[in-house]
Amino acid sequence: MLINIINATPEMVMNHQFSIAIENILRSFSERKHLVIANKNFFETIIHENDGIYSQSSKNIASNALSSLMEYRAILQMVSFHIDVDFEIQDSSFKWIDLGKNYKFSCGPLYFHDSGQLQKTKIVCENPSDSDFFKIIANFYAQNANLSQCAISFTAINGGGGSTKDTFERITINNEITYCIVDNDKKHPLAPSGGTSAQFGKFKFQSSGCVEILDVHEIESLIPLDTIENVLKELNLLEKRKDSLNFFKEICSINENTKFYFDHKKGFNLKSAIELDNKHGIFWKDVLSKINIGCDCIRLKKCDCSLSCKNYDGFGDNLLNNTLTYINTKNPKKYKPILTPILEEKWHYLGKSFFSWSCGPYKKSRVS
Repeated sequence: MLINIINATPEMVMNHQFSIAIENILRSFSERKHLVIANKNFFETIIHENDGIYSQSSKNIASNALSSLMEYRAILQMVSFHIDVDFEIQDSSFKWIDLGKNYKFSCGPLYFHDSGQLQKTKIVCENPSDSDFFKIIANFYAQNANLSQCAISFTAINGGGGSTKDTFERITINNEITYCIVDNDKKHPLAPSGGTSAQFGKFKFQSSGCVEILDVHEIESLIPLDTIENVLKELNLLEKRKDSLNFFKEICSINENTKFYFDHKKGFNLKSAIELDNKHGIFWKDVLSKINIGCDCIRLKKCDCSLSCKNYDGFGDNLLNNTLTYINTKNPKKYKPILTPILEEKWHYLGKSFFSWSCGPYKKSRVS
């Protein structure tokens, strides 16, 4: 994360009440867990103090942070989230401040009197593989934003599917700053959120945690179709799944939003799609009526077939893990997916957000 120190006068920096928290913050920078920026006087006060308040190691770290200040300060404009450590806040309270497209966590230095609050950012996902894929998207954002040399450092917490909210609450009950990402489990744009996301309600900020409910049915919705095709080739499954892949490509070419509602793992069922439209409003019918389905079910808005007249197999429960293996084998830094317009928007948003929560200093910033 990026920690922005504000309103710190030299007198406050030299105050024993705050020195432990300041050293904890500096140490998190040296360990490449978090970026730290402040005005020049903050670092110079630490570097030049002679009262034995700060160790030589802390002075070295402050010197290192000062030398990189301009470079790291520029990153403040390239993240969607950061922490403000405001020295005018004299207790351990905190609050979230929503700035529209961006947001920040505001607290005083005493919030970090315990170094446990400055360990690697905890990121809670329904499955650990989810955070691995989000890291790939964050790296993609960092490369495009010329930030690829920044470290991406976090601790992935396995939410365990349905127990994700409970896991999240167990962490934030200790006021640990935490990021939680879940999908919305929606198979129709007008349907209510389901699954794990429904448990979180509508509030983005809950205690010391931030909840990101992705506007997609599942994590696999974010995998580009060209990547899925390459994964199938690697697994010698392309011929077996060719009809499904062509169908999904066709409906996405008509309306790209369909990609964010069909089930990539289990596939597509026409009867279920008609039932969803009858319940929530027309969506699938508009798309399916423009392709040759070969039956009257779409026109009649019902399917009485004993088996759905049109089924398209999905790409299996291991699609995400297979995708991660494919990307990591080929070298993640060279991964250049073909992103359609809406998918590119989602990648940019999520990549920027995940990077904001997990960014750390360049390797050169480590101080022993």
